[in-house]
Amino acid sequence: MLRVNPARLPIPPMEAERPAASVTLRTLWGILRRSGASIAASVALCVAAAALFVTFSVPTYVASTQLLIEPQRQQQLLMFEPGMLDLTLDNAQVESQVELLRSERITTAVVNALKLTRNPEFQKEEGLLAWIRGPATDEVLERTESESLRVATGLLSNRVGVRRVGQSYVIEITARAYRPELAAEIANAYTAAYLRDQFDAKAQVARSGVDWLQARISDLRGHLSETARAVEDFKTQNDLATGNGGLLIEQQLSEMNSQLVSARAQTSQTAARLARVRAVTEAGAGSAAVAEIINNQVMTNLRQRQQEAAQREADLRERYGPRHEAVAAAHREVEQAERDIGAEMRRIAQVYLSDHDIAVARERGIETEIRRLIGEADRRRMARVTLSELEAQAQSYRRMYQNLLEKLSETIQKETLPITSARVIAPAATPLDKNTPRTKLTLALGGAVGLLLGIAICTARTRFDQTVRSAADIQRAYAGVDCLGLVPALRPALPGPLGLGLPGPRKGLLGPLKGPPGPGLPGPHKAPLGLEVVEAPFSPFTRAMRGVKVAIDVAREGRTITTIGVASISPGEGKSSIALNLAALSAQAGCRTLLIDADFLEAALSRALVPGATAGLLEMLAERGDAIQPTAVPRLDVLPAVFAAPVAQSSEILRSPQMQALLTSLASAYELVVIDISAMRSAMDVRALGRILDGVLLVAAWGETEVSSLADAAGSLEAAQAQVLGIVLNKVRDTEAVSRAI
Repeated sequence: MLRVNPARLPIPPMEAERPAASVTLRTLWGILRRSGASIAASVALCVAAAALFVTFSVPTYVASTQLLIEPQRQQQLLMFEPGMLDLTLDNAQVESQVELLRSERITTAVVNALKLTRNPEFQKEEGLLAWIRGPATDEVLERTESESLRVATGLLSNRVGVRRVGQSYVIEITARAYRPELAAEIANAYTAAYLRDQFDAKAQVARSGVDWLQARISDLRGHLSETARAVEDFKTQNDLATGNGGLLIEQQLSEMNSQLVSARAQTSQTAARLARVRAVTEAGAGSAAVAEIINNQVMTNLRQRQQEAAQREADLRERYGPRHEAVAAAHREVEQAERDIGAEMRRIAQVYLSDHDIAVARERGIETEIRRLIGEADRRRMARVTLSELEAQAQSYRRMYQNLLEKLSETIQKETLPITSARVIAPAATPLDKNTPRTKLTLALGGAVGLLLGIAICTARTRFDQTVRSAADIQRAYAGVDCLGLVPALRPALPGPLGLGLPGPRKGLLGPLKGPPGPGLPGPHKAPLGLEVVEAPFSPFTRAMRGVKVAIDVAREGRTITTIGVASISPGEGKSSIALNLAALSAQAGCRTLLIDADFLEAALSRALVPGATAGLLEMLAERGDAIQPTAVPRLDVLPAVFAAPVAQSSEILRSPQMQALLTSLASAYELVVIDISAMRSAMDVRALGRILDGVLLVAAWGETEVSSLADAAGSLEAAQAQVLGIVLNKVRDTEAVSRAI
């Protein structure tokens, strides 16, 4: 008998270190391929939902227009020097204009301009809220004008978008509506409302400036009048009359200085003349010694008379001699002329003296007046300081008054000047195609969402899937227990002779099935067993079963394992198919093989192989004859299970000494005995029979058997002293994984 290699004994779950599952691209591809149907269904469902959305959605149209906010030099209203302040448009100002376009004031202006309160499109709610609330026709009719305006304003603000184009000064306005013409009208109405608002704002600022300027000018006019009056009153009180750019007293002082100089010159001149006349008179010199006499007509006449008298005296003296009476008379006439000249000289000297006295008196008077004017000028210069302050204040008010008058004129012109800091560079045109719903994009998005949803469902299902799907899952379930093979799902057996899948009436392995099953067998099995290793020797199932057989043969090297039990955790996991095909492979390999049906609940092998049998395992245990029957497969015999009703004490029967003795007898007669045992969740037969078998082959269903259940089953078999040869993963639907495993 064969003894199991201790090195291959399973390790208890608490003592083994379970390896972590590795995730590779091939693993992910396998998961996606297995879930292809779910992903396709999810994609189809989402695409169908997108198609319904496109079909039943109301198409909307979008129109757009663009505004250019022009940077310009701005001046404060009250700056006296234009150009002193240069404020160019910056990012904050552009963003401010964007927010202004989004404001309720502009939206309300557009609603009023287009009369949207009368448009049903802008008087009912949209989307899910409108669908939940249902028709609201009566409510719309009952709204007041202000409520309709608020509703239209709110709906319009949701349908209009305002954004800045990059870092430029261009602002784009987009409007959405159910009619293309209305969308273009709304976009253009927004630009018109914005430009009008800009113009009104500037006009309002100008009007406010005009009002302020007028009030300020009126105030300044009063201040200017008061300061001018104060200047004139101060001039009058302090005798600060001015002329030719200066005070009159200063002009008088200047003139008096000039007169003083002239008076002094005249005094000097008269004094010189007087001194000369006196000197001439005292010296007895002729009148010709005085130059001023030359121009005196009296002296000229007297001198002429003297000369004539002297000439006549000379003529008479030469004619009559010095003693002639005529000469004496002429001489007396000459003396008389000289006396007259002397008298005239004295008179002239008196005149010069008088002129000199007058010049001296005038000079002294002028000096006295100058001294008085100098004192008065000093006093008035001190008053001039105060006068300068008053005049400066008056001049300041005058300049302010003039500047404000100029600003008032400019502001009045700006109030009526239609200039704004923005202009339309691209007016909105009627859109030619709808914007939403976009059929291709919506369907593509639906497909993408469906794909992502399907992948998410697949990932979640894989993440929370606790079933066995690979050899690594088996290793994680129970370390030390090998996976002997991945066996694909068995294709359904076709009716045919000998049950080999050939055309014709269905037959068992012992002959044709002519009529109902025998009285000792249960009714027909739900899924007839197929002998795949005989019908399709090159199929993936057959190759996988050959791998299982090779793994068992490797374990049998050096000794003989004769009795092998095949069990599963739950019914329907394919243990009977594995047992049948494993026995057929052993028989094809030249070994005398016996297949025992020990499943007292289903008896699937007996129903498929010998449906007309009347004796079986129970009869042989009772020593009522030999119930072993040959099959159509050479060197393969079968011991069926025949019973009228399910056996309640099957575990007691299988662990009985009679069963142990029967197995010992059959092991000596056959090279391999394969026993099909009831599922572990249906009966305790495996734990009862496992300790007297040479090994137990545990079958798990791919995607059905849970990892925890597999670990519990392997642990319970170890606790029952059964030798687990390995685990076969059956019904594997991942053909790529099967191919890699083979």
